[in-house]
Amino acid sequence: MIDGLTLIIIVILTLVGLGCGIAIFIFNRILPEESETLKATAKIAEVLPGANCGACGQPGCFAYAQALAADPESFKDQPCKIALNDDQCVADLENVLGMELDAGTPVKAVVHCVGKSEILFNYKGVGTCKSAAQLSGGYKKCAFGCIGLGDCLRACPYDAYTIDEERNVAIVDWDKCVGCGLCVPECPHGLIELVPNDTAQFLGCSYTTLLPIPGRERCEQACIKCRKCVRADEEGRVTWNDERILPNIPSVAVPESVTECPPQVIIKTGK
Repeated sequence: MIDGLTLIIIVILTLVGLGCGIAIFIFNRILPEESETLKATAKIAEVLPGANCGACGQPGCFAYAQALAADPESFKDQPCKIALNDDQCVADLENVLGMELDAGTPVKAVVHCVGKSEILFNYKGVGTCKSAAQLSGGYKKCAFGCIGLGDCLRACPYDAYTIDEERNVAIVDWDKCVGCGLCVPECPHGLIELVPNDTAQFLGCSYTTLLPIPGRERCEQACIKCRKCVRADEEGRVTWNDERILPNIPSVAVPESVTECPPQVIIKTGK
């Protein structure tokens, strides 16, 4: 038998449940439906890489998805370079956005330095390239080369950078690099460049001066300004940059120029 108190409790709980159900029904009828923009944002965010690297100019992938939901054409001005390196991601985005995505050729990072510069003094300051560069361009004999303290390494969300301890220079792993570009502004000497991912070779030097800087010299594997690479290319693809006092190395393979370079500073990518 159910006593009076138990019966009262059952009735109260039943009424509370009934009241909650009625309230939910009413709120569902009164509250506005989820906006189409928010729905689109959720769909776009679902197919984005989810790296939240900020390379697109937005603070994260969800904010980027909101921008694309509001204006899909903005992808052309602010492309997700990580997505562009993933064919399936591109296909998914095209399906969600309802448009073809064409934001240029996928790119990879290169470092225009091969290292090997003699260390002049034992630097004990803040352990960043930007800090070390404030002391006469760094602690190496070459004032143009890679400082090697890893600002680019710390900026890369994909662990595409390592520091070669023997040559004391940053190295890019093209299998890991997605071309996001976050590393580019981190180099105080401007050595990092994004190049098409089918690039066959690049110049591994940025020593621009012809006259020696007092107390500073180019490393043993720097460009010696001989222009043999230019003369070796009979098709005229390798040209000379008078402003930078360095050769312009094209992305297509020019094996004769690579072979003729005395310091072997034209670096092949393997493409």
